[in-house]
Amino acid sequence: MSTYGELLRVPGAWRFSSAGFIARLPMSMLGLGVVLFITLQGHSYALAGAVSASGALINSFCGPFLSRRIDRLGQHRVLPIAAAISISFQVVFIVLVLHNAPIWTWFLTWCLGDAFIPNVGSLIRARWAAVLSDVASVRSAFAFESVIDELVFITGPPVATFLAIGVTDYASVVASMILLATGTMFLVPQRATEPPLSGPEHHEGRAAILTPGIPLVSAVLLLVGVLFGAFEVGTVAFADEAGQPGATGILIAVYSIGSAVAGLTLGSLHLRLPLPRQFLLAMVFLSLSSLPIPFIHQVWVLGVVGMVMGLGVSPVLITGFGLAEELVPSERLTEGLTVVGAGIGIGFAVGSSLAGYVIDRSGASAAFVVLAIAGLLGAALALLGTRNLNRAYKLAHVDPVAT
Repeated sequence: MSTYGELLRVPGAWRFSSAGFIARLPMSMLGLGVVLFITLQGHSYALAGAVSASGALINSFCGPFLSRRIDRLGQHRVLPIAAAISISFQVVFIVLVLHNAPIWTWFLTWCLGDAFIPNVGSLIRARWAAVLSDVASVRSAFAFESVIDELVFITGPPVATFLAIGVTDYASVVASMILLATGTMFLVPQRATEPPLSGPEHHEGRAAILTPGIPLVSAVLLLVGVLFGAFEVGTVAFADEAGQPGATGILIAVYSIGSAVAGLTLGSLHLRLPLPRQFLLAMVFLSLSSLPIPFIHQVWVLGVVGMVMGLGVSPVLITGFGLAEELVPSERLTEGLTVVGAGIGIGFAVGSSLAGYVIDRSGASAAFVVLAIAGLLGAALALLGTRNLNRAYKLAHVDPVAT
């Protein structure tokens, strides 16, 4: 824990990290909030999952381009505009759903709103990389931010569920907008820790996705995203089938607690094992721990097994983002981190949409089958790509300019 205490004593660190926490809370509330909003309006899980997934998909495709603009122009110039556009379209979306407007307008406005939501986690990680000088400290900072991600998922789902069920069906979407605006307002004035602007070479060089090793990491995390999406939508349906809809947020939070514990532990260890090997082992553990979930029929059992599965989540994310930080050139760091994160977003979109489809036909357990298959495919891909990833990792350390 002393490692994390030292990190937070870095000038400005606790301020930008806490602002990032606030701005990141919508990440754990919006997808679930939209599913709850639409289903509580009397529509199907398939429709709710498809709307949520479409927004996540568009965000994943637009995120790298938005991050490239941030690398070139600065967080303080791009973030307020992006947040304002996003919030405006989300407000229109709520109005359209409440007034039973044509469903295509729901997809359009939600996609436009999601397209301009910045990848706050990548922005905060870029700030850590800018204020820290050694690799070990950056790795600990990334681990710390992965734990913050999990705290977001511990806090957000129960709040989203309570607001949607206990206040009004669209309350969690409104709360997400307020949090995004508040976090942006606190983060933007912190110019001292903002990463330096990239030079002309950023505009002229190749995209971060073309950096050796990055396509593989992004593809594995895409399958992890499928697992996340299927788990979230499947958990909503599972709790509903069990007659305990209020348990949804608790189940997701318990799963995130396991991930937070693993993240705190990993970040304090400074393992000597090469980062690609850590990435592979974490993915294998996540895959194996997901296999029992389709066979669960009781809420409390899902909570226990979900917590065990959560122990593999942070290690996968920490090592995945750590690989991105070491593989991509420094002037493309925000873009590179966003590209890797986009893999998760695309997978989440696929997973939540597919889960909604199979739930309407076969029930919640079918969504958990999607989850288990995605985990197995992710582990297999990581294993098959180990040699190429090791080669890219060694190249980055021998000649960083070459990457």
